[in-house]
Amino acid sequence: MLRWLVLYFSIFTLVGCISPRVEKDKSESRSLAPLLAEQPRQMNQHLRIVYQNNVYEVIAATLLSSENMRVSLLSPEGMSLLDIAYDGNEISTHHYMRRAASLPPEKLLADIQFVYWPVTQLQKQLPVGWKLQESVVEGTYIRQLFHNGEISTEARYSTNDIWEAQVELEHKRLGYRLSIRNF
Repeated sequence: MLRWLVLYFSIFTLVGCISPRVEKDKSESRSLAPLLAEQPRQMNQHLRIVYQNNVYEVIAATLLSSENMRVSLLSPEGMSLLDIAYDGNEISTHHYMRRAASLPPEKLLADIQFVYWPVTQLQKQLPVGWKLQESVVEGTYIRQLFHNGEISTEARYSTNDIWEAQVELEHKRLGYRLSIRNF
């Protein structure tokens, strides 16, 4: 149990901090795209994060719909860590541990949107100097986000069906990798 608590606190320090005890937060660092207009989707995934030669693992239960976006993070043993909800305007969080408030929920939601949202929808949200493109290189579907001509973030999919694919996401600017495995 102590190992997972240490893991939990480490995960939330690796992507930056926001003010503790924030229950509602409008994303200021990165605009989130509107909610999906297609059929609701529910995903259960194993997330593996590699940061500074450390490996962290959590389970994510995600619900995507035209009404909201919900993500629940659990320890591998099933202990609730954090719930995040986005209604298209505001992000609400419920932390099961006090230190969980250090997770910037907008960054996690932005990663989910980067991986799953239609590229045309994401491109509308990009500020000046940012460019998003998708391609197939040697049979691998890839999404790349560029900032001033340099790759900032890249996602590689195991198949062209993004909803079924195993995904390897690399934040080159933030220095971490996220592997998403569906189950």
